[in-house]
Amino acid sequence: MSAIRWIVPLSASVFVSGCGIVVPELQENPADKVAGQQLVQSIAYNVTCEVQDAIDKLYNNPDHPRKHTFLDTWGANIALSLQVEEKSSANPVVNWLPPSPASAVFNLGASGTLSADATRQDKLNSYFTVAQLRALGPCDPKTRPGGVLLMQSDLGLEEWLRANMTAADTGVILYALDYSDGPSKTNVLSHEIKFDITDTGNITPGWKLTRVSVNQSGNLFSATRDRTNDLTITLGPTLPTPKPKTDSNGKPVKDANGNVVMVTGRSPSSPAADAALASAIGLAVSNAVKTALQP
Repeated sequence: MSAIRWIVPLSASVFVSGCGIVVPELQENPADKVAGQQLVQSIAYNVTCEVQDAIDKLYNNPDHPRKHTFLDTWGANIALSLQVEEKSSANPVVNWLPPSPASAVFNLGASGTLSADATRQDKLNSYFTVAQLRALGPCDPKTRPGGVLLMQSDLGLEEWLRANMTAADTGVILYALDYSDGPSKTNVLSHEIKFDITDTGNITPGWKLTRVSVNQSGNLFSATRDRTNDLTITLGPTLPTPKPKTDSNGKPVKDANGNVVMVTGRSPSSPAADAALASAIGLAVSNAVKTALQP
């Protein structure tokens, strides 16, 4: 049992953290770089599939198929934030009892603290119009990675969209007003999911000699690894926007007179863009406050 008491905190201290003096890795095993790439790919793919599947099921529900909804000319902004913070601290404590008469009460204590903190935050943003998502169709369920956190096969977006579709059908919220060109383009839907996981380990070996005692209180070494995964999906109206037509190589297409051919695309309306920006600012403030309040 005594060996277990040492092994458990030591293992936790070693494996949950990079000590806060190097750039944290997204994957749990810092030596496996390929696992980090696969993790980001799997999360990004699963999140995109979540939006595709939710839109497809909304339009192609066998019980209530829809050819048109208020989402027809809307777009979806997907904002993914992966943050890893690693902290470590060392706090040796020494107490010295000098040779002295039995009646003496003098002793000398000394301690020191060394701490390190490293934070890594990676963000990924993508934008699709609902028309593009419908054209993509649903993802093959066999290709979705599955798992915990943002790897789950159901992140709740479909349920949220169905609830708002019911509100639109009953006239509780007049989303259809967003089709006008006036100032009523203010309706925006937002779906946010946040996971926060913290691992902590500590180890404190102690010695008690005739004149000196070491680490009889506190933690000699502690390490913390905090992972925050945040996904925000913002759906809102789009506006027709002229843009150059491009070929398969991404180069502008020109007509017989050498003029660039323009086509009409769609870009997020101001309320949709503002809502996505507000969510990003709120997330940044929340993470900053959480980091400041942590011991």
